[in-house]
Amino acid sequence: MIDLHCHILPGIDDGAKNTDVSLELLKEEKRQGIQAIVFTPHFNPNRIETEKFIKIRNHSYNKLMSVPEVEEMGIKFKLGAEIYFSTRLNEIDLEPFAFTDTNYLLIELPTDERPYGLTHTLIDILNRGYQPVLAHVERYPYFTNDPVKLFDLIEKGCIAQVNAGAVLNGEKIAMKYIKWGMAMLICSDCHNMKRRRPNIKEAYSVIRKKFGDDFIDWFDRNAISVFKGRYVDQPMIKKPKKILGMWM
Repeated sequence: MIDLHCHILPGIDDGAKNTDVSLELLKEEKRQGIQAIVFTPHFNPNRIETEKFIKIRNHSYNKLMSVPEVEEMGIKFKLGAEIYFSTRLNEIDLEPFAFTDTNYLLIELPTDERPYGLTHTLIDILNRGYQPVLAHVERYPYFTNDPVKLFDLIEKGCIAQVNAGAVLNGEKIAMKYIKWGMAMLICSDCHNMKRRRPNIKEAYSVIRKKFGDDFIDWFDRNAISVFKGRYVDQPMIKKPKKILGMWM
């Protein structure tokens, strides 16, 4: 299994506060069977310059890698970022934020209202050769209220990611995204061991019981493809339909 969205790097955002917490999170990831991780600390292009962010991220990564127990775990690591959406993404160099040796970018959207220029900016990113991965799509009400809008972005080439916590919490829209084939990745988005710990294995258990092993195999294949920088083979996803006021 691979975790493509987490906040394990120490002292860089609202995730692990120090290397002790980072080590706890990594031990739990290892216990659950995670073999590879992309570190994705928050990056907001409107609040910090690229060079400063990269310097802080590299310092945090090197600090974590200096802990002997980390290397002994045998987990493969890559660097990335959870980029907060901004139309400024059209103007900046995106290479430093892509998952190491891939063209995949993890992008977080506002949770209140659909941002201005979303489709235009994402199409521009795609045209520049990058693959947007939309983080925790179950959180955005403008997609929940009309999932066809998310469907349209996926058809254009975006990838939708759902948090394992949403599956464990029984969030209906998360389960529908999975059922429709719109959710292509399940990630932990872990921050700490108390409230937001690694939980992909537990989420997989729920998904397996509800949808079967084929979905788990598909999620694993997708995660491997993203980690290795390969193309994600998207099946024929189901376009949501509204029947008697409910999305089916």
